[in-house]
Amino acid sequence: MSTYAPPTPTLSGDKLTVSYLLNNPLLVQRLLRTLVERRLIGGRILTGRVDMTGTGAAIYETSEPIDVDRDAEIIDQLADYPLVTDQGATTNLAASLKRGFKALVSDEDVSRNRLDVVNRKLIKMTNRIVTQFDALVLSAVGSAVSQTQAAAAAWNTSNADQFLDLLLSGAKIETLDEGYEANTVVAKPEKWARLVATIAKMFAAAIDPSTLRTGTIFEIAGLTLLKSPRMPSGTDVIVLDNTQLGSIGWEDLGGNYDGDPSDPLGVESFVKHDDDNDAWKIQMRKVGVPMVQEPGAAVKVTGV
Repeated sequence: MSTYAPPTPTLSGDKLTVSYLLNNPLLVQRLLRTLVERRLIGGRILTGRVDMTGTGAAIYETSEPIDVDRDAEIIDQLADYPLVTDQGATTNLAASLKRGFKALVSDEDVSRNRLDVVNRKLIKMTNRIVTQFDALVLSAVGSAVSQTQAAAAAWNTSNADQFLDLLLSGAKIETLDEGYEANTVVAKPEKWARLVATIAKMFAAAIDPSTLRTGTIFEIAGLTLLKSPRMPSGTDVIVLDNTQLGSIGWEDLGGNYDGDPSDPLGVESFVKHDDDNDAWKIQMRKVGVPMVQEPGAAVKVTGV
């Protein structure tokens, strides 16, 4: 069975042919990394990392108190010290899951088209695998977190005070005195827009003009503002401590894949020529699982 090899890589001005990209997996991986960085926020919410390599599973604990059950007492001379007890954590088991797919780029596409053909395909594949894993992380957070803080008023009304709602929500998890410190806000795009617009008006004189030009406010009052259209159903805004909330477990399965499986922003990719189908095979996978270890480190803002 004859096959048609792709043409020799050529340059036309500042453009590379598709075949050059497909023959260079590192270029493919760099492109994927750039695309993922723009869209994935799960790794910013669950910042812990757990290596599951060799087992594919991890045992983790949730909601363990940070102190013992009673205060220290004044001890008289020669008196015994009181015995204290402490509460344990709930033990859970998480198993890593491999998610992936592949696509074929025909030799005809390689020989007749330029970079935009495979670029569009990579964008579509990356969008799908990234949004799926991101939704999985957000769904795990939404299911685990039960604390709520009611907004003073709906954020689309004149009585709304979005900034105070965030501060009060952060105060709720800090009042638990479990070592949590609110530092991150995740909101649906429409809620994020109303929040940012309000903050921009309130602190216009203090905000760097370049921030307003780019339309991005990274931090205000110690809170990093993130947005995602993949918030779980019924949840519009979450305030959390991303250093305590949880982790993402990962597993290195080996193989000839490019990319770092431990990187929460990473997607592993594999590119090779399929001689049987006269095509280039682009294969992607993401191996991991979210683990919410401290659900008390987050609170849902309701009524927004």
